[in-house]
Amino acid sequence: MKRQIAAWTIAVVAVLGIAGCSSTPSADTDSSTSSESSAPAEQTTDQSVADACASVGSQISGVATELSSLDMSAAMSDPEGTVATFTETVDAIGAAAESVSNQEVKDAVTAVHEDFTSLRDLLKRVLVDQDTSAAAEASTLTTDIQESTQAFSTLCAG
Repeated sequence: MKRQIAAWTIAVVAVLGIAGCSSTPSADTDSSTSSESSAPAEQTTDQSVADACASVGSQISGVATELSSLDMSAAMSDPEGTVATFTETVDAIGAAAESVSNQEVKDAVTAVHEDFTSLRDLLKRVLVDQDTSAAAEASTLTTDIQESTQAFSTLCAG
């Protein structure tokens, strides 16, 4: 029972954290082509903040969708599979960071990626290693994720 509560706590942290990112793309995002959102942008030094945000916007929205559909009840029966699925999501955030050349946006997305990497590691400790005491770190991670996603959201909304 403790493991299930810990897993749900971590899932809530993940969904709340990424919720800020899912609303960041502005109307300008719709003007980007599908090839821009699915393939890494060419590495140029003159990419604007708006262009970089548009480039990663659909990727971050996809991450939010994946996280909101994460089945934590299945985590009890398949903890390794749950962590693997979450790892794919974390890797998608990392790929989004690498897909832009604007350093300001890259730094913001990298911070989100690092926080979700920490959350993935925490999820592994709770689900796979059965270290329910690790769930106590969820509140700190909540703050970290909220701060990094808010910074990204603010940057891309402006």
